[in-house]
Amino acid sequence: MSKGKVYLVGSGPGDVGLITVKGYELVRQADVILYDHLMPMELLQLAREDAEVISVGKFASKHTMSQERINALLIEKAADNKVVVRLKGGDPFVFGRGGEEVEACAEAGVDFEIIPGITSALSAPTYAGIPPTHRDFTANIAIVTGHRRDEKELEIPNAGTIVFLMGVANIQKIIDSLLKAGWSPQAKIAAVENGTRYNQRVITGTLENFVRTVRQEKLGTPAIFIVGKVVGLHEKLNWFGRKPRVLVLGTHPEKYTHLGTIVHRPMVKCVGLEDCSQLEKALEQLETFNWLIFTSANGAKYFFDRLKCKGLDARAIASMKVAAIGKTTAKRLTAFGIVADLVPERESSAGLLEEFGALDMMNKKVLLPQARVASEELPEGLAGLGAVVEEIAVYETVEIEPADVDLEHIDKILFTSGSTARAFVKKFGQVPAHIKAYCLGEPTQASAKKHGIEAEIVPRKDD
Repeated sequence: MSKGKVYLVGSGPGDVGLITVKGYELVRQADVILYDHLMPMELLQLAREDAEVISVGKFASKHTMSQERINALLIEKAADNKVVVRLKGGDPFVFGRGGEEVEACAEAGVDFEIIPGITSALSAPTYAGIPPTHRDFTANIAIVTGHRRDEKELEIPNAGTIVFLMGVANIQKIIDSLLKAGWSPQAKIAAVENGTRYNQRVITGTLENFVRTVRQEKLGTPAIFIVGKVVGLHEKLNWFGRKPRVLVLGTHPEKYTHLGTIVHRPMVKCVGLEDCSQLEKALEQLETFNWLIFTSANGAKYFFDRLKCKGLDARAIASMKVAAIGKTTAKRLTAFGIVADLVPERESSAGLLEEFGALDMMNKKVLLPQARVASEELPEGLAGLGAVVEEIAVYETVEIEPADVDLEHIDKILFTSGSTARAFVKKFGQVPAHIKAYCLGEPTQASAKKHGIEAEIVPRKDD
């Protein structure tokens, strides 16, 4: 048997947060990842830089790679003693042909393991506010494929709630089969398009008019259908549909979940500088500084990376006090063995200046590692307090192509830096009228205004 191993990992229905902890860790560890298009693409950001990432398609009626070739590729990669993750939407064994893939592995003597995923058959109704079972309506549920390889008539099980997967192209056949099985023309039915994703859409109706309704609404894929009395609870329990959808263009999207459903589409990334001579010079005279201030987790990363390259560690800054602009940056510092001496309650340059305003900063030397292009609010404010500030560029931001996003389904945009505002305007033009714009701090707000974006300061979690 090969020393390599294949893991069939269910990535869940679309919301990146619904992958299991075990699946999450395997994606991070994999040597090779084979993925379908229905899985959350954000998961690929977890892959190791040296991992081989292969798209195997699997669009409806159109496959980038045949199932036989996928099976062979799994075996081939595992034979090279690699950890292979087969990343599949939903659950690998729920209408996903996962059984065929591990069957091929078993026949080839390749070790394998199955990591279940949350199926859209249960999660999409949940995100639509439709409980698949409810003791006032039904105690059972059936899950049926709406797509048959043959042309046989659909078999309708005897259940109070029926969920159809992969049935958009066969909606007429599904309705006809339900009516033939004795369901009332007035029975409630719902379609959930892009279930659990930011662009989820729910369409409801009754069996007698639903084909016309979904055609008028131009229902797309992927979508599921739910039939039963529980559909009537959608309006009352539609928790996900009531949350505003927030496009976050920078880093650390988890910090803004209090604003709504986060749609993370980074438009810039941080990279180290080729010319580090300015930083090298500062590192040679660290003992002359009184304060070391980090305004981002990236500044901390690139500063300590360079320190390590010189064979130094946290002991090199023992003579200085350290300040962090906020909790995220302070937490990043702990990875380098540093507990910040000062962390303002307000995570901003203004918050730092408030704290330093209560200290004696006259003639204190401050080292400020930051981005190549950065706001002057903090250094100017510190200089105003009498400090001698040395600004050192340790990284820069570069624009990247964001993943697809449909702005029609976005309610708010959060600009986390001036560079994100510039990149957005360059890519999309002005912010659409229906979207409310926010900025992380006044310097970002001023930069956004230069690009024609009127934005408010993002409210804090406790506001």
